[in-house]
Amino acid sequence: MKITIKFIIFLAFMFVYGCQNESKSIVKHHKSHEKTRQNVPFSDAVQVDNLYFLTGQIGKDHTSGKLVEGGIEAETKQTILNIEAVLKHHNLRLKDVVKCTVILADIDDFSKMNAIYRSFFKENLPARTTFAANLVADAKIEIEVVAARK
Repeated sequence: MKITIKFIIFLAFMFVYGCQNESKSIVKHHKSHEKTRQNVPFSDAVQVDNLYFLTGQIGKDHTSGKLVEGGIEAETKQTILNIEAVLKHHNLRLKDVVKCTVILADIDDFSKMNAIYRSFFKENLPARTTFAANLVADAKIEIEVVAARK
């Protein structure tokens, strides 16, 4: 009986102590480093501890404010360059990307997109999902990523 009471007290102590020391995640909402995107109704990146959830990027040249010309290949390249710029702003690189979601306006552009994508992601390949949907601004591609600070 005494052992049972001691065991129950031990379990209660562990429960109370464990609940008090529960760590809380740090969540930070980061505005864009681009002046033209300072007033958009979303965060450029949301940081949860060491993970960075980036807003989807399209093949827009942020200096001109227009989609780059040249079709899916040019837009894919610009999209990934835009992602690199956001990552760099947070002292991260493409090798820190752990997940990509690729949205194509036309699924028939998959092979062309994939050829450009492969030129940027060569090692430590992130997990990836690709699908087709209607995109904003007549974009042919949008990519969002999750990166992890190591």
